[in-house]
Amino acid sequence: MWEETYGDKLILALRQKYEQRQPENLEAAKDIRIGAKRIPAHRQSLFEGRCSILLPDSMTDMADAQAAARYRSRQRPQIIKAEAGGDAALTFSLLPLYQETMKEMGAPDRLKTIRRDMERIWKQNVFYDTGKVKAGQEEIPWMDLKAFCLNGQLYSLIFLFQMQGDMVLGNFHCRFQRYDIWKAAVLNILTTLEIQEESHERL
Repeated sequence: MWEETYGDKLILALRQKYEQRQPENLEAAKDIRIGAKRIPAHRQSLFEGRCSILLPDSMTDMADAQAAARYRSRQRPQIIKAEAGGDAALTFSLLPLYQETMKEMGAPDRLKTIRRDMERIWKQNVFYDTGKVKAGQEEIPWMDLKAFCLNGQLYSLIFLFQMQGDMVLGNFHCRFQRYDIWKAAVLNILTTLEIQEESHERL
């Protein structure tokens, strides 16, 4: 109980620090700062070249067997990039439109709906911040939270962006104890997202 209370107070204390910190300019970077370390990085093409993002070299495609064990739903993310041990992972999924009305919703409103649904279904989760980061001309809304699983507590940062008529749901997650070294890094990574115009030839 003490650890949970301490963890929540730590989140609140660090919140101000992240609000004051300006994202790094990673456009021409060859590495990404994750905590005190700088990790070599590369631009990764996603969804057959429809978009790309700068990722640390330490994140690679999760093996199919590991993905099947980790994400047991049949609707697991189409793209899963993870550290070698699978402790920190970044996933991307094309979000289905369950209702016709959702086609008219932009990413910020869609994320609010997702958060509202999650708060109703998973009442044990602790929801923290919401915000937006700028990636070129795109604004990417995000939210973060603490979730609970059999192995302990997870930190999760969820974001949405539109891509050529589709909505992409992104989810970064890691052990809650690593929250403080990953949050700023993930928000910086999101600023490097590049979405190809629909008229452009796909990579």
